[in-house]
Amino acid sequence: MSIEEQVAHLLTHHLKSVKGHLDAVIAGVSGGVDSMVLVDLLDRLRSRFAFELVVCHVHHGLRGAEADRDAQVVDQWAQTRKISVHIEYVDVPANRQTGESDEMAARRLRYDALCKVADAYGRSFIMTAHHANDQAETILDRFLRGTGPSGLRGMQESRSIGRHILLRPLLTLYKTELLRYAEERGISYVEDSTNEDKRYRRNRIRRELLPYLREAYNPRMDRSLVQLGQIMADEDHYLSDIAHVHALALVRHTADGVSMSLHSLRRLPTALQRRVIKLVLEGIDENVAWQFADIEAVLALAPSERKSRMMLPHGWIASAVFDILHIGRFKSPGEPKELPWSPFLLDWSSFFSFLRFHWEVEMQVVGRPKAFAASHWKAFFERQEEEKFIFRPWMEGDRIEPLGMKGSKLVSDLFVEGKIARELRPFYPLLLCADEILWVPGLCRSRSHLVDKHTALVQQIVVRR
Repeated sequence: MSIEEQVAHLLTHHLKSVKGHLDAVIAGVSGGVDSMVLVDLLDRLRSRFAFELVVCHVHHGLRGAEADRDAQVVDQWAQTRKISVHIEYVDVPANRQTGESDEMAARRLRYDALCKVADAYGRSFIMTAHHANDQAETILDRFLRGTGPSGLRGMQESRSIGRHILLRPLLTLYKTELLRYAEERGISYVEDSTNEDKRYRRNRIRRELLPYLREAYNPRMDRSLVQLGQIMADEDHYLSDIAHVHALALVRHTADGVSMSLHSLRRLPTALQRRVIKLVLEGIDENVAWQFADIEAVLALAPSERKSRMMLPHGWIASAVFDILHIGRFKSPGEPKELPWSPFLLDWSSFFSFLRFHWEVEMQVVGRPKAFAASHWKAFFERQEEEKFIFRPWMEGDRIEPLGMKGSKLVSDLFVEGKIARELRPFYPLLLCADEILWVPGLCRSRSHLVDKHTALVQQIVVRR
């Protein structure tokens, strides 16, 4: 199978996962050979799959005139092919967080910039040009740092990033294959001089460690590492599924976090205990890079002993009282209550998750339906161009005007009738337009914004549990 057909096969597979609804493909293009091969492939495929191709080049502000040259090359190439191009400027030194290297900060800011561009186009595939040699380097780097099975799987071919999907369509291809393709197609590209700078850890692995391992131990070292990643990915996926089932059975949501029975947790094999805690920590705060030490410290907590309480990163605290392990936000006495999560605006077409409820939400514009499904998990709304729909958490005193009823009703009463656990209520998402509650998913739809024969734009929202 040719490189073009391999990428086409991947696109076909992932378009099925989004049911063919895609607003754009955002290609991260540095100007190097890998990304230039990727965008050339996408340019050749865009008419077949009918997607809008957008080039995004991130200027990190680190390499002076050379970085300016790279941005100019990418911009000119995209304009020649009549492809939309965005040059995003980020200041790595000024935005480096505590403990971050330039490499780490540049990576974080690069993905932020890609998401920013994707947000402007709607639901998108964000594509990067990572290849099999990058995968081998990643796995070896993580091994040297002391990772677990999830780290040894390496980079994933696809994953969610914000409300978009990040794809790495070249991940099974080696650098030699990309160079051959570039030569056959006459693709020009630029060289990044910092790729030779051995002050960077990744460059030392690429230029020193891997060549030594190939020469002294295994000439197919890269392929062996990639194979290890494939094996670990399959096994990690299987164990994660098992851990997810146990986490659903054990974990109970509280007003400020989660709790579970220590006795029930410790009846599991140690490997599953770690995975359950890791899932819990990622669920309460997916923006924290939780470490092995954090997981072990939580597992070491014991009620009625010295180690019954500990601080976790980013203001989380874990405590063991009687048989209950609780992980929640640390609050100083008298600290005012805040919303458990920030309200957010909704695009016309989007896909996102409410992790606490294990809900996936899909929004799209549809034609006026002939019949309306009798389901509290699917709703249709008339929506004007200028109207802003938001999801926000439930607040005390919230009222809705239910469809089919006169007057209004407290949302808290709906929670009681629907047997929504008290611990979950502060996190429950409500759909609003301006200050009016339009929908309490799973419980009640308001009589506002109804669709009729005069409706021009129909907003469909589906919640899958």
